[in-house]
Amino acid sequence: MFILIAPTIGWRFENNLADYFGIYNGTMQINATYGLGRNGSGACIQLEKWPRESIMVSVTPYIKLASASFSIESWINPSANDNLEQVIFGQCPVLAVDECMRTSLNGNGYLAFLFYGDTQTGSRIVPANIWSHAAYVYNVTEKTMSLYLNGILDTSGSGHGPFNGNPSPLEIGNIVAYNPYNNLTFDGCIDEIWFYPFARTAAEIAATFALG
Repeated sequence: MFILIAPTIGWRFENNLADYFGIYNGTMQINATYGLGRNGSGACIQLEKWPRESIMVSVTPYIKLASASFSIESWINPSANDNLEQVIFGQCPVLAVDECMRTSLNGNGYLAFLFYGDTQTGSRIVPANIWSHAAYVYNVTEKTMSLYLNGILDTSGSGHGPFNGNPSPLEIGNIVAYNPYNNLTFDGCIDEIWFYPFARTAAEIAATFALG
């Protein structure tokens, strides 16, 4: 069972994994900790690559992203780059082209938006040990993936998708489908992940970043 139109969802990580709207709450897969938030107050979710700490959002009805526009935004503070991809958010029911979605930092430290075999990569390295705002926008009508770093368009490309994955749990900080050889865990702190069931505009993303 799934919903046809996804809701807006927000995880603020204020020492809990609750959805801001109280519906799509997360659960720890391996016990992570909470770090100091980006403004020197509040909290963020501190994930470590080893032992592959992550969060699963398995609340039903599952979110349907197939053939839809959507946006994912978050504040991230990654640890030093170790040449391995780090997943921020994803929905990956199966490892097949256009059926495994994730937003990541790739092994070179660039933003990456992936539908598995269908990828858009950023052009600016995301610095380690510094807070940055990352936004990923998919427009199903235009078939574009757009990546924004700190409120500014980093790169955009057409001919992507549509995403065709079946409704399945949402994941933060990892993609379970890659187990048992999963090296995609985020390493660092993540704050304020927001999922929107539409393509946000450049002006909206810039405004979010400006709020800090």
